[in-house]
Amino acid sequence: MTALPHNVVPMPAPSTSLTSLSATQKRQVDAWSESWHDEPGIHLPDPPDAVVAALPAAIAEARRSLAPGDPAEVLAALTTLAVRRGFAMPDDVALEMDVEILASWPRDLWRLAFRRIWENFAYRRMPEVADFRKTIEAEMAERQDRLARLETLRLKLETARLRHRWNEETRRRHRRSGESIG
Repeated sequence: MTALPHNVVPMPAPSTSLTSLSATQKRQVDAWSESWHDEPGIHLPDPPDAVVAALPAAIAEARRSLAPGDPAEVLAALTTLAVRRGFAMPDDVALEMDVEILASWPRDLWRLAFRRIWENFAYRRMPEVADFRKTIEAEMAERQDRLARLETLRLKLETARLRHRWNEETRRRHRRSGESIG
């Protein structure tokens, strides 16, 4: 097998285990994904083996951090809030839509939004989805951005690996046919 050029690192097979990353691994992978997010993949330097090895676990962790919550918990919380504050509950369709949207958020962020609404919501009406979302916008964006950066790094490394493979295949074809290429 031909050696990979200095800037191409093969991606390990995605792990099916839910191994968690150490704090150091997480910082390394996040630093790489942030540093190289906006740079063209062709300029990507050799990532350390530790970063390449930790990338699949980091992506899995980022996806888990965005996993949806529990609709039953959301409904129970909204009902409790309405009873406690004397708010009228939305009609069936509106309530169903609210629960569906709120339950699509990560459980911990939903609970944080609920707590913030419970503590600070001063209006005399049932809070709407946008009221809850406003309280966790920064945290949600941070998680979504992290996943996007990690996926971008994965794709850049995969593209470099494929480009190297295709170049090697082309060189072999040309050697067999007696042609020379640069």
